[in-house]
Amino acid sequence: MVVAALAAAGPAGAQDTEGRFVTGDGTTFTLPVVNGVPARAENEVMTWELAGFDTDVQAAPQLIDRFVFVFRSNAVPRRLRVEDVTLGAPVLIADVVVPERLPSAGFRRSRFEFRAAPCAIAHGEPCSAWMFGEQPHRLYRATATLEDGSTSVLHQAEPYQMAAFVARLGDRIPDHRGEGERRTAQGEQP
Repeated sequence: MVVAALAAAGPAGAQDTEGRFVTGDGTTFTLPVVNGVPARAENEVMTWELAGFDTDVQAAPQLIDRFVFVFRSNAVPRRLRVEDVTLGAPVLIADVVVPERLPSAGFRRSRFEFRAAPCAIAHGEPCSAWMFGEQPHRLYRATATLEDGSTSVLHQAEPYQMAAFVARLGDRIPDHRGEGERRTAQGEQP
């Protein structure tokens, strides 16, 4: 089952605006919002072309994040670190070495596409905690380390509506929380 950026597009002809997003650690960023959907983040080094994920619910439920970045011709990235910054402390999704030769993405640009390691969809699992919250967007931070040692940071917001998906999985979602944390989540005193 593919769940790629479940964007909840606004009504036809919706006003273009600028959205303000606040990460779990308090960082604020803005992105243009077109027809109710945050636009692609970009700067002088890169564009965040895709932030999505695939799910596999055949055995133990899991998700696999996938990303596409486009780099400008003058940018020579060596590493790319992607974090989920939706809730509380940042959660590392991937820290990858960027290959020296990347496929062309048009006029003096190169494209980098990759998938992160699988993440268990489970209560208490940091990499999937965002799925169980009420927030309307999943928030990401990407940090590219360039050949000269400098870094470039982009934040991206993706609208996700996971309540129906989580409800459909129901009892198939394991609980990886500790006993005290489970009782507190159920409204009991630890």
